[in-house]
Amino acid sequence: MSEKPVGDASEQGELNLRQELETARRRIEALEMELSGQQSFTETLLETTPDFFALKDRDFVYRRVNPALCRFLGKSAGEIIGKRDAELFPPEDAALHVALDAEVLRSRQPLEGDWNIDDSEGKVWFRVKKAPVFDDSGQVSGILCMVRDVSRGKRAEIEFERLFSLMPDMACIASSSGYFIRVNPVWRKMLGYSEEELLSAPFIDFIHPDDLEATKAEVARKHSGEAGTLNFVNRYRAKDGAYRWLEWNSTPIEEGVLYAIARDITGRIEQEMQTRRWADAFRLCAHGIALGDPFTNQVLTCNEAFARLCGRSVKEIEGLRILSLYLPEDYEKVMSNIARVDRCGFVSYHARMQRPDGSSFPVQMDVVSVRGEDGQLIYRVATVQDITERLESQRALRESEERFRSVVESAPDAIFIQTGGCFAYLNRSAVSLFGASKTEEILGRRVVDLVHPDFRDLVAERIRQLNKSQQAMPILEERILRLDGAEASVEVSAVPFTFAGQQGALVFLRDIDRRKKAEEERAGLEHQLFQSQKIESIGRLAGGIAHDLNNLLTPVLGYSEMLSHAFPETDKRLKRIEVIHHAALRARDLVRHLLAFSSRQALEFRMIDLNSVIGDFGQLLRRTIRADIDIRYRLHEGALVMQGDASQLEQIIMNLAVNAEDAMPSGGELKMETSTIVIESGCEKYFEGLPAGDYAVLTVTDTGVGMERETLAHIFEPFFTTKPKGQGTGLGLSTVYGIVRQHGGIIQASSNPGAGASFRICFPLRECEAEAGQPVETAQLQQGKGAKVLVVEDDELVRKFVVQALEEEGFEIREAESGEEAIALLQSGDFRPDLLLTDLVMRGMNGRVLYEKASAVMAGIKVIYMSGYTRDIISRHGVLDEGLTFLQKPFAVPVLLEKVREVLQNGG
Repeated sequence: MSEKPVGDASEQGELNLRQELETARRRIEALEMELSGQQSFTETLLETTPDFFALKDRDFVYRRVNPALCRFLGKSAGEIIGKRDAELFPPEDAALHVALDAEVLRSRQPLEGDWNIDDSEGKVWFRVKKAPVFDDSGQVSGILCMVRDVSRGKRAEIEFERLFSLMPDMACIASSSGYFIRVNPVWRKMLGYSEEELLSAPFIDFIHPDDLEATKAEVARKHSGEAGTLNFVNRYRAKDGAYRWLEWNSTPIEEGVLYAIARDITGRIEQEMQTRRWADAFRLCAHGIALGDPFTNQVLTCNEAFARLCGRSVKEIEGLRILSLYLPEDYEKVMSNIARVDRCGFVSYHARMQRPDGSSFPVQMDVVSVRGEDGQLIYRVATVQDITERLESQRALRESEERFRSVVESAPDAIFIQTGGCFAYLNRSAVSLFGASKTEEILGRRVVDLVHPDFRDLVAERIRQLNKSQQAMPILEERILRLDGAEASVEVSAVPFTFAGQQGALVFLRDIDRRKKAEEERAGLEHQLFQSQKIESIGRLAGGIAHDLNNLLTPVLGYSEMLSHAFPETDKRLKRIEVIHHAALRARDLVRHLLAFSSRQALEFRMIDLNSVIGDFGQLLRRTIRADIDIRYRLHEGALVMQGDASQLEQIIMNLAVNAEDAMPSGGELKMETSTIVIESGCEKYFEGLPAGDYAVLTVTDTGVGMERETLAHIFEPFFTTKPKGQGTGLGLSTVYGIVRQHGGIIQASSNPGAGASFRICFPLRECEAEAGQPVETAQLQQGKGAKVLVVEDDELVRKFVVQALEEEGFEIREAESGEEAIALLQSGDFRPDLLLTDLVMRGMNGRVLYEKASAVMAGIKVIYMSGYTRDIISRHGVLDEGLTFLQKPFAVPVLLEKVREVLQNGG
């Protein structure tokens, strides 16, 4: 292995290094040349560009500017470099530059925007861009500002905008996607939409459905670059829903955009349609129409209907002289009317036209003269109607009217015609109904003047509706006034009618006084029958209730009376027994009242003093009526003697007081007054037909809630009540009414809401003294002295009471629960009674059959029937003699003993 000298190696390394250095130098020179070229290019670009360039440092100080900016500012580069915006621009502009530069430093992002200033030649628009300049460390070391003058483009845009906005037609720019990009203000004016509404929806949505296919085809042609249809027409929907006709011209779609102009031709289309309609009306009108030359009196043209009337074609008629179409006998009339239409402008007349075959027909001619704006005659328009059928109809109508008049005149019902609300015609029956001797007395008078005042407003409104709306009026009942002032009830109906050329009505009247009277009588009889049946039903119910109550009251009344004799007057228990006895007596009276209402029991009339009855009843009334009601009396000084039943009068007072109590839920005052009144002859009608004479008056007044007129009209009706369901029977005041009527009197009520109520009762007075009261039923009883009595009663309580009462008086008694048991006892022979005391109505064998069988076993046995049933039921069971042989339940012990002794002594 050879070795190189050390010196050679060193030289080789130095040679290599020099080569590398030379290469690097050449590379550096090349880069410097390239950089110098780029700098030269940049410098040349900055020197020659019309755009403004400036470089600022982080403190917004200008470090470099190009000549264009120097020329704009009118300063040299030396005068700009080293200064800030505040030294070069007005304060407002300088502040804007500083704010934008600060935003670039903060965001480290470029900014771009437009900016304008005013100079001597007007506005100048600039597009400004500011970008950050970064150093090697990535920090912003400065800001590069670039400004371009865009005034020419801006002015072009403004001019386009002005032209776009001022254009009278509807201009728009649309995209190939089917939306408007821009529309001018005319769109908003014509269609009513806002710009946002027009731009947000596809334009196809505004097009009339019938025009969609044609519009889509036109748009497709524009897409393909074709010129499309010139003056394309379709309809666009306005915001109010109406459609506007538009005529379009547009460019082909280029770069996805279409420019179009639309003109609203709705008015033109409508005018064309109107012209077409008038032409169709002239051509197709059923009446003949012809145009005539006013200078030559020739037919210019006519429609098909005119030609058919004349028996010619339109061509044959055009050019004919007008007179040649008429009968020679009517020439003079026709020319006279032609002259008149030229003077007056319009004329209507009848004439006879003639066809080529010689036939003629009557016509109505309506002719109008048409003049131009200068007032000169242009042409005449004549309409012709064949009136052959009309004249025949008029003749038939005249004959029909004559027949109609004949029928109407002979009609039994009243018939008249009104026009304008006045009588225009009356038949004989109507003249008679209104009490006139001849038609002239009524003709021309207002209809409502002969109508009762209560119906005038209604009739006036019906007349107004008939004359205005021509609608038939339904049947109405009303009252009319005869000429002598008398009233008459009529049934009226009316239909629209034209008389003597005036709209009016044909009115039918039927006198219904007789019918109404018959209906009222029938209604009265039906009401009486209904009331009778209702009272009968109540009576039957009352009879059943009375029987059970009488059976229950018999032992209560009897035992309480027997106990009252078992204690001395100083014994406190006697008071309690007397209360029980009094309650039983009151209950017995209430049963009698119930029977009296149902007409099942005769009232016990005698001469009584009305004041005494009221006074004696006062204590019980006070205990019955609530304490918050103050009862006041104001009685007549003298006695008021009348024939009546005291217990029934007490019932009247009680019912009226309870009624007043219900009307005063928060308390009040109840006043009872008596007085006298004399009904003079001739005044009976004011007192419901009471005969003339002297009367006692009982007035019961309260301060309650009062009643309305409608309620007041029904208060005396049976079962009528204003109380809630279950709180009133509706019999209280009807019972009062019935009792008052039984006493030969009347009752009248008056009231107003919130003002209380007052009841006034009139009773006939008698010129005599009142009778003494009934003897108390607690007389000393005589002993029975061993008489034998068989008591038969199916009610155990009644039977035990009767047996005990008779045994205590010394009678020998046997009892039986039924008729069968009594007959068995008699047949056994163990007991032979002197008297049979039996209930009349029992289960199984009744009392009548029992007595007949007992008589067969024991001839000569005496009998007394007992019953709690009413008189009519007793009669149906064969007991006709209500004297000695009948004992009405409930009865007191003395009554029982008296009846038994009387029958034993006198026979039964």
